[in-house]
Amino acid sequence: MKKLVIEVLFVVIVTIGVIGIAFSGYMNKETTTCEIEDKWTKRKNETDIYLVSCGNKVYKISDLLFKWKFDSSDIYSKLKVGKTYEITTTGFRIPLISEYQNINSYKQIKK
Repeated sequence: MKKLVIEVLFVVIVTIGVIGIAFSGYMNKETTTCEIEDKWTKRKNETDIYLVSCGNKVYKISDLLFKWKFDSSDIYSKLKVGKTYEITTTGFRIPLISEYQNINSYKQIKK
């Protein structure tokens, strides 16, 4: 009986962790200003991930189903290296699983 309780508890904790990671891209909304220093793509499991660097931070640009955001390729192509933007992000930086904050919208800042 004790073994069954431990196994069920383990499954519940793992399930909550997986769901938490899956929905972390929808939490922690932040707005910041940054200059795009570099852009590149990273291949992960047959999928390309769009990445940009601003200062000492790296952000990804990906679609989010529950936000009805399906224009990540367009956002990536419109962000230009050397330009400054006000970006709105969601998500968290989780180095252990190579997770980055996601750029959801941007507005170019004219100097």
